[in-house]
Amino acid sequence: MSSVLKKEKYRKAIDKKCNYKAWFGFLKAMLFPLLKLFLPARALGRENLPTKGGYILAFNHRSLLDAPMAFSAIPGYWHFIAKEELYNSAILRWLLPRLGVVAVNRTNIDLSTIRKGVDILKKGEVLGIFPEGTRNLADEEDSMLEMKNGAAMFAVRGKACVLPVYIYRRTKFFRRSYVYIGKPIDVASLISGPLTREKLDICASAITEGMEAARNYLNSVMKEKRYGKELRAEKKRMKIRRKAEKAEAKRLKKEALKHKKTAESGVEDSDKGE
Repeated sequence: MSSVLKKEKYRKAIDKKCNYKAWFGFLKAMLFPLLKLFLPARALGRENLPTKGGYILAFNHRSLLDAPMAFSAIPGYWHFIAKEELYNSAILRWLLPRLGVVAVNRTNIDLSTIRKGVDILKKGEVLGIFPEGTRNLADEEDSMLEMKNGAAMFAVRGKACVLPVYIYRRTKFFRRSYVYIGKPIDVASLISGPLTREKLDICASAITEGMEAARNYLNSVMKEKRYGKELRAEKKRMKIRRKAEKAEAKRLKKEALKHKKTAESGVEDSDKGE
């Protein structure tokens, strides 16, 4: 196959539109048990995940297995930003569009890629991204590369918050991975007016600080061997919160029914008066 035809096929795969949620549900049902077996993972900080609206999950990146592991650790359907070179593989060229993966040219991000990411966020969906831009191959387990401006760009233009997600150690098959989801960062509130490179740098710095805070917290938890304790405490808090949310929803529904009955009785009284 000539390089021109190969490139055309490559572009068609990147631009392919699919029913992402249907394919994600199907593939999850088929592959999730295997994913849990090969890449077992636990996530601390799930209470920080927003219950509605689009947001960005910003991960540190040390392994090719980070993305599938993240799907194992963090619930729900979400998109990933990935390097377009992955589409060189025939299998990934078939799979990635069906998972709603957004391909990006790391050396020259184009407007169509930015538009895709922003549209995802504005639809209230979730976007996963590796703001370091590439894998960190350093020997130090807790090191991170300098954050690029991509996550900040998507967050500002999509008016979405960024949740720093730190992955403890390099992801490996059959070894449990531990991640921590930090508190949301509203980067758009940090700047005003036209978007400039300097303002993007400010937003990227805020994301870097969030990633460092997430790293320091998880490292201390793992060092002190209190991950299980923190996880149990979080589950308890989430249970109490869900119970409170249900009670509030029930109260609002009751009030709405009361207002409806009051409005209907008022209409009936006016009809009798006539």
